[in-house]
Amino acid sequence: MNNKSITTLSSDGATVAKIIATFCVVLVHSFKLFDYMSIDDSVIFYLRGIHSFASCSVPVFFFLSGYFLTLKDHWDYQENLKKKFKSLVIPYCLFMTIYAVISCLGALIVPAFFDDFRKFSVSDWLIHLVGIPFVSGPRYYGPLWFVRELIIFNVLAIGLVPIVKKLSVYILIPAMMVIYFSPLPQVTRYSTVFFILGMYCGFKKKIPILHKCIHISFLFVIGFMVPIIIEGGISWRISILFMTWFILSVSEKLTCRDKIIIIAKKAIPFSFPIYLLHEYPITTSMRLLALWNHSIPIAIIAFLSFPVIVIFVCIVLIIIWKRLLPRTFLLFTGGR
Repeated sequence: MNNKSITTLSSDGATVAKIIATFCVVLVHSFKLFDYMSIDDSVIFYLRGIHSFASCSVPVFFFLSGYFLTLKDHWDYQENLKKKFKSLVIPYCLFMTIYAVISCLGALIVPAFFDDFRKFSVSDWLIHLVGIPFVSGPRYYGPLWFVRELIIFNVLAIGLVPIVKKLSVYILIPAMMVIYFSPLPQVTRYSTVFFILGMYCGFKKKIPILHKCIHISFLFVIGFMVPIIIEGGISWRISILFMTWFILSVSEKLTCRDKIIIIAKKAIPFSFPIYLLHEYPITTSMRLLALWNHSIPIAIIAFLSFPVIVIFVCIVLIIIWKRLLPRTFLLFTGGR
């Protein structure tokens, strides 16, 4: 058992957290099955806790992105932008272009699954391709709103870094909670709150994670039960806070096992490519299953198992892609 401080997240802990968040982002999209089957949330209320856990994927990614942006004592703004242009901007533009083409072809071949692009105005095209920053995500490929917001925050870092660095925790936390519990769009709340909190923790070189199993379990129980017991947006947001804290804490706790660290380090190169590739496989699977299945028990089994299947398929595709077209793979995944 190692003697890590309860306020420290190691690089290995961050790696484990990213792996968990990658699984969560696929899991949360498999929840669309219940929407496609028109099953009311009250019928499957006992799954709200799992949905809440899965919904922590983007908050965890935002928090860690902000954390590592300010963790170093010295950073070069222009050098960071150059790095982010390669790792974020190029993949974003390439994948959005590909998904726009797929959506247009899909609208012609399977119109029930895609919007009719021929009726789009110029503004419609822009909204479908890039969305509205801090308000809505791109409609062609929703998950990439996270990448888009990261690009924007890295551009704004020249002003954000000195401001966040000077803020007192007694001002920062209340301000972030006001934003988090406000009626602002989810895109705004998640990106702003978790990225800035990550930045602040990066400056302080510590994250207030918990170390004891009983305390970590307490975080999970609260996060899991709150949306089940109390229905509504406020309980959901409380749950996300506790679940995000849980993922960061349990990730550090898991680093005491060498096998988990080894597995996490082998898996982390697949994290971003899986994020980029998973949406259509999981969404298409859920749509087809909804057309065939009308049983809630089967839907629950599919909801829990299909993410594993889709991740496995993505990994196989990534390995083949990387071996056959290594340069193209590096270009599309930002050199990861």
